[in-house]
Amino acid sequence: MAFVDWLTIAPIFLLLSLGPGPNNFMAMSNGINQGPVAALVGTIGRNFAFAILMLVSALGLGAVIVSSSLLFNIVKWAGVCYLLYMGIKTWRNAAHGVDSGEVTHTRKVPYSGLIRQEFIVAISNPKAILIFTAVFPQMLNLDKPVMIQFFIMGFTFIVTEFIGSYIYAIAGNQIKRFIKSSKGVIRLNRSMGAVFVAASAVLASASR
Repeated sequence: MAFVDWLTIAPIFLLLSLGPGPNNFMAMSNGINQGPVAALVGTIGRNFAFAILMLVSALGLGAVIVSSSLLFNIVKWAGVCYLLYMGIKTWRNAAHGVDSGEVTHTRKVPYSGLIRQEFIVAISNPKAILIFTAVFPQMLNLDKPVMIQFFIMGFTFIVTEFIGSYIYAIAGNQIKRFIKSSKGVIRLNRSMGAVFVAASAVLASASR
């Protein structure tokens, strides 16, 4: 892939990575409760899932999933159920680990838990499969080795996902800094729970 071509592709991927979506909402929630660094570590799970989906797409299986109504709906509804679960869990646990004073404390989640959450959200998002099966092929130069180009695009996409995740995590952390009371933190966490529920509704309406 020529450097000039990469300069065209990279900004497009960055815009895709900065778009609001379930994984970025997860990064923001983790940024609020666990801090930006922990949220960034959690993104490893997201990108591992995306790497799997890229491989699936490169092998031509992504097109099979997209074209199969049954497989597409299995992936979609698995994602809907998990997002709904995370929304209810976040809402119900909003007050856990928060004291009644002005100083707030949040229960820490191990990195493995954050990575697992991001992985499940990413692997069960059929829109990611659509990107890798519909967008990536449009950017390939068929006169040059396809697999090398696919690898470069995949690596670039993963890097932009880390960037997008960190930006959302920092945004969440900065929002929390402006909130001085425990009640404010509870409301913020419940708002994130509502966002996850809304994201599940949006995903439920997704079609091929």
